[in-house]
Amino acid sequence: MTDPLLHSEVRASSAVAFAIGYVISVALMVAALVVTMRHALGRIDLVVVTSLLALLTLITQAVFMFRLNLSQSDRWKVVSLVLALPLFVLMLGLTGWMFHTLYLRTMLPGTMGH
Repeated sequence: MTDPLLHSEVRASSAVAFAIGYVISVALMVAALVVTMRHALGRIDLVVVTSLLALLTLITQAVFMFRLNLSQSDRWKVVSLVLALPLFVLMLGLTGWMFHTLYLRTMLPGTMGH
């Protein structure tokens, strides 16, 4: 039986990198919260800035916490991420569409206020 501590994924882990990734991720999420709570931007700009901050948070977590890189040994991680991203984007888009049309789909005909 092999020692699990000898695996390359375990040996590449670092508490310092994890802590740096955690601090940067929290800072980016707090920035998104502040921009959203202060209504500092217009509607479209707010969506764009919040989306960019979320993307930066995901990249930060992938690099610092999950140690995602393009090395030969970690190629399967990149492939799984590439295959999961379209599903994630589809889920976000369909959720946005669902909530955007929720009022029209739940009100009885003739009782809509507009």
